[in-house]
Amino acid sequence: MIKSDLSTEQRKLARYRVVLVEPKHPGNVGSVARLLENFDVGPSFWVNPRCPLGWDTVDHVMATGGSAERLKQTPQVPDLRSAINGVHHVVGFTARKGRARKISLKLEDITALDGTIGLVFGREDTCLTADEADLCTHLCRLDTSDHFPALNLSHSVAVVLSYLYRAETQSRHGHHTLATVDQLLPLWGHLRETLIAVGLDRGNNPEHMQIRLQKILSRAQLSRQDVALLRGFLNKAGRGGQ
Repeated sequence: MIKSDLSTEQRKLARYRVVLVEPKHPGNVGSVARLLENFDVGPSFWVNPRCPLGWDTVDHVMATGGSAERLKQTPQVPDLRSAINGVHHVVGFTARKGRARKISLKLEDITALDGTIGLVFGREDTCLTADEADLCTHLCRLDTSDHFPALNLSHSVAVVLSYLYRAETQSRHGHHTLATVDQLLPLWGHLRETLIAVGLDRGNNPEHMQIRLQKILSRAQLSRQDVALLRGFLNKAGRGGQ
């Protein structure tokens, strides 16, 4: 629970969840704890921190007052899957490039997503793994110089939260009931099984097509009813239409 004058519902960024994956430097964690309070962010998570997070190890200047309480209250979880349970969208921020890391969302488009949103920031030295990037429904890259593109972890979080705070303050919009990530995971498994059953595994590699279809469906912002409909279709397709 967040000990603050604001309830979760009163926070302007209550529907956002910041997730730091295996942060290495206590100063970064302290800075981000302060940012969570600066910008009224909802409950967030540290994933398997690689540094001790006791009060005697995190820079007191980075986390003071309400942010010190946030630092103490933020749960530590063992993996990314645990941290994103229950959210509707997972936006992973990456400076890396590659075929498996195609950028699907711009920073200015995040507020158009309905429901709760996990904002995932990778390790200071090695970023997100390929498997962690695959758990993200969207990937986003912050605009920086090609000459020196990588931002410090806490600076990246500051840029993102500052923009979202301003955008959410200026434009409030209604949110539909969407399928959460943990409700989507069985659909992705069902999709993989059906691809194999109908012979669309592209050279015995069903994961390749599954991930591409998964990204397409994620952009559609599926509701729980959509998930049920798609699973019914996959059941029929897997049985040859019987």
